[in-house]
Amino acid sequence: DAPCASPRAAIHPGSAMRTLALAALIAFPVAAPAQTSFPMLTYTAPTAVQRGTTADVTVTCQASSLHGAYKVLFDGSGVTAEVVPAKDAKAADPKAGVPVVTTLKLKINAAADAAPGVREFRVACPHGVSSLGQLVVTDAPVVLETPGIGTPEKAQKVPVPATVCGRTEAAENVDYYQFAAKAGQVLTFEVHCARIQDKIHDLQKHADPLVTVYDLDGKELAANDDGYYADPVLEFKAPKDGEYRVSIRDAKYDGDARWAYALTVTDKPYVQHLFPLAVNPGKAVELEPVGSAKLAKALWPFTAPKSPGLQLVTLTGPTNPAPLIVTPLSLVTEVEPNDTPAKATRVPLPGGANGRIGTRGDLDHFAFVAKKGQVVRAEVFARRFGTVLRSRLDGVLDVMTPDGKVLATNDDLNGKDPGLLFTPPADGEYVVRVRDLNNKGSDGHVYFLELDHARPDFTIKCDPSKASIPAGGRTAWYVQVVRANGFAGPVKVDVEGLPAGVSVNPLTIPATMTQGCLVLSAAKDAKLDAAAVRVVGTAAAEAVALTRAAVPVEEIYLPGGGRGRFDVGMPAVAVTRPFDIFDVKVKSTRVTLKPGEEAKIDVEVVRAPGYDKTLTLDVLLQHLGGIHGNPLPPGVTVVTGKSKTLLGTGSVGHIVLRAAPDAAACDDVPVCVQAYVPINFVVKTGYASEAILVSVRR
Repeated sequence: DAPCASPRAAIHPGSAMRTLALAALIAFPVAAPAQTSFPMLTYTAPTAVQRGTTADVTVTCQASSLHGAYKVLFDGSGVTAEVVPAKDAKAADPKAGVPVVTTLKLKINAAADAAPGVREFRVACPHGVSSLGQLVVTDAPVVLETPGIGTPEKAQKVPVPATVCGRTEAAENVDYYQFAAKAGQVLTFEVHCARIQDKIHDLQKHADPLVTVYDLDGKELAANDDGYYADPVLEFKAPKDGEYRVSIRDAKYDGDARWAYALTVTDKPYVQHLFPLAVNPGKAVELEPVGSAKLAKALWPFTAPKSPGLQLVTLTGPTNPAPLIVTPLSLVTEVEPNDTPAKATRVPLPGGANGRIGTRGDLDHFAFVAKKGQVVRAEVFARRFGTVLRSRLDGVLDVMTPDGKVLATNDDLNGKDPGLLFTPPADGEYVVRVRDLNNKGSDGHVYFLELDHARPDFTIKCDPSKASIPAGGRTAWYVQVVRANGFAGPVKVDVEGLPAGVSVNPLTIPATMTQGCLVLSAAKDAKLDAAAVRVVGTAAAEAVALTRAAVPVEEIYLPGGGRGRFDVGMPAVAVTRPFDIFDVKVKSTRVTLKPGEEAKIDVEVVRAPGYDKTLTLDVLLQHLGGIHGNPLPPGVTVVTGKSKTLLGTGSVGHIVLRAAPDAAACDDVPVCVQAYVPINFVVKTGYASEAILVSVRR
């Protein structure tokens, strides 16, 4: 359908649960004639679990089923789950291929050393692996919302610290909680709500939570709306000993039964941001926290991890996790005043600078020396939606001459972070300026500026992020490569960690292409199983080996029926029961075209007995006219008018490919034909043919 690499854990329930799931397969060897959907998760309640404990949570799905769930996949280590068997699994619709089970109870075990933060997870069922769910791992004891706390007088009393799990179930819903504090005590309130909705497959509207602290007379003392993007983070200093109340609601007084939240209130040292934001591997440093942790200690000793990359770290104590960049580049820290080019802090090239837009209108200048024609890459790391980078900076980057003439500028390259490539017109000194787009500034406007030569590189994505493959069947993933900084070579793509019995075709995306097709196949005797996998691209650039993990793309159902895509951290593959389509057969797995020539691919779809719903055929991944994946060689297209792709209740169709007169020569480019079963207006399940090798011979 993660900001940093982490091991994946596949968690099996007890053998009795698995036996139950396998027994269901014997009872239902072939699905009834109905479109079969993968499980679409919408929310988890409670949405947090305290590490070092075991807790029951309920996962809810919609327009699908969690029947027969037998395995849970978690991103990262230290969190495991067992499926609690349902007491009944009656089908709400007698024609349904899978009995309708919309809720699933899981027994979650969070190890004492499990890293706190948000974890992605998926549930594996006999009919597919689910869309993403998210669970918050917290240090604080978890308290569940009790009914009837919609007025200040009925506020639910909670201890400090605590993580309160509730839901903003309906419009105008306001939940009140009451807590005690001492005069001068600093409490931090953090909400996880909006950011655990972004990856949900089908959630038409999202929450915008707001927290407010009151005294018992109802006087508002503090409030916050957007701390980490739409989620509030509020620091509150109690003016006197006594009881206080905190409310949580949607900023627009909206609501939805699926809007689950985790509100953490803590008096422990809390880190909102770290400065410096970037450190060298393994180096002993002192970090300045932004947040209440600074009240406990202005500088915290810390030894950086040895592995480079963006990481979540905790200071000794421990504190809550905060993002930190580990880089081998030579680092400097800005020296104020550096508000003009003449007072710029000097940075080596390659190198990096830690800075902070500390006040309104602050301008940070950095000077570096470059050579004519040697392209320089400048990039700011601070605030990137969908990642753990959450600085308050909305950065702008300018490259200037020493006398202040702007030569290049950028606002948003990656989220709110700017970046650019700059080709020096002559040998000499240049200046990079970092500023806030809205001229704001604070201790939380931290950033890391990276300066380096523009080295050949690439990034890779995989769409969709999950694959459910019936035993004896196939499905396809579409891979996109973006080459950068002069890299123009081929990229080899592999999938690591596949379940037993699953294989994938060889794929090398040639230099002339940016996309490719992976056909994942399950052997006829493959057993039910699911695994978190890793899609990896490898290449060589200027005699340097490059290995890049693909970012999986989760399919998101947008309002109005559009197909959105959101970067996630955990791709998964599952072997399923055979369902609506048993096989997609093509008469030939090789197509050779000359420029200007056409070729016909005959397709036969083997339906499950009694399955007579509408099917479509396609070589591309597309929706409502938008093309999301196209593995065809350059110059080769599908001739729509000559292809039979809308099968209705039939089983035979064909695809006609045409090579343009100027189509470049190529050899054995893998594509496939997918038969799509529509689940709803947006969602469809693809059943693939074998890989078809397309060549153009001049």
